[in-house]
Amino acid sequence: MPINIYTTPQEITAELPAVYYHKSYFQTQTYQDFIAFSDDNFFIAFDQISEMAISIPKSPFGSIFCQREENAECFINSVLNHLKEIGTQKIFITHPPSIYDHFLKEHELIKSGFKQAFSDINQHITLDTGWDASIHKMQKRKLESLRNEGFEFRKMANDELETAHKFLTVCRQAQGLQINIAREHIKTLNEQLPGKYECFGVFREGKISALCIAVNVSDEVAYYYLPGTSPMFRNQSPMVMLIAGMVNYYRENGFKYLDLGVSSIEGKPQETLKMFKERMGAVITEKPTLTYEF
Repeated sequence: MPINIYTTPQEITAELPAVYYHKSYFQTQTYQDFIAFSDDNFFIAFDQISEMAISIPKSPFGSIFCQREENAECFINSVLNHLKEIGTQKIFITHPPSIYDHFLKEHELIKSGFKQAFSDINQHITLDTGWDASIHKMQKRKLESLRNEGFEFRKMANDELETAHKFLTVCRQAQGLQINIAREHIKTLNEQLPGKYECFGVFREGKISALCIAVNVSDEVAYYYLPGTSPMFRNQSPMVMLIAGMVNYYRENGFKYLDLGVSSIEGKPQETLKMFKERMGAVITEKPTLTYEF
């Protein structure tokens, strides 16, 4: 079966049920040399940078979106042959954790010649009634203390995204870091993908103590995308209340998982971050990065 090849995001017609594979998402990004491939069952997109094809560099993961697994090897070979013809030397794919449905399994890529470069520690919370018992007793005490001290969780309105971005920018600056998305870009994403970007905060006497912009990646998985805690309130650990509030919100809205993201850098554990998420009831799944060299 011939595959479709797209050389600009504007050419994409597929409507896939995952934010990072939605044509509106691609159209809001800036790519150096975009290319995507699809047929009736599969879709994958790349940016081509210095003879490398990276899927997808401006999102938490790439890889092959899969409606059915039939003829996967044929599709992969067609993609590899085309990339080789246009001078690609190396391919990078950050594969999603197993909580995301509709992605080709890692072993199918390995079978076609991909190799695992490293595997990151990804952590998620399963949004069922068992979460309440899985949270560590230390976090339960912190949550009770926050309530007693007047901290409150609430879902923020869409028109508060600019305020959220300013807050997160200050939080990053206090850590000597920069926020990885511009205010105008997050505004555009919110406009082009209505209902997919949501904002949550923990407040005390009108002041934001902690905040997170989340992404509803699919109908089942929400992603803890841009979290931040005010240096003024760090000792009180308002992020505990923030995650607890997000768990309740997404559980009530029928989601299955809250993806807390990676707790490692190129496979090397960030132990403090990993432990915090574990104490919030998160479990680990692998998030492998795969490579292919011609």
